[in-house]
Amino acid sequence: MMIIGAVSLALTHPAAAQDDAALQQAQVECQSTAQQQTGYNPSAAPATTTTQPQAGGRARGAAAGAMAGAAMGKSKTKDYENISNEAAEEYTQNQMEDAAKAGAAVGAAGQRQDRRQGRKAEQQQTSAANAYNEAYAACMTSKGFPGQ
Repeated sequence: MMIIGAVSLALTHPAAAQDDAALQQAQVECQSTAQQQTGYNPSAAPATTTTQPQAGGRARGAAAGAMAGAAMGKSKTKDYENISNEAAEEYTQNQMEDAAKAGAAVGAAGQRQDRRQGRKAEQQQTSAANAYNEAYAACMTSKGFPGQ
């Protein structure tokens, strides 16, 4: 049904069919031109996908820091032969707490960095799309098809 309608339109309105062909040709040319000028291809998947930073950076950093602090604390207490078990445990606990705090700070800083990079990539993608749209519109206008 659709093909018959298009053929009858072309037969009864040859100028309209030529205008449609010219419009389609201009669209193809302008899409190519805009893509070459901007490096942006609207039909391709974005080169970088915007993702949310992984949750739990502070917790992972704290856990890693606590493990490192425990290992460091145990290692240090082995250096001293005459230290009581209670003192060794307290020292190890303090090392774990300090390292966990530091690890949480590092994990939080990593999450902030991920968010900044995600926003920057999103802004670059939007900017490229806008440049493409402007180049395409200018090309279509120059070919006599303003507003296309």
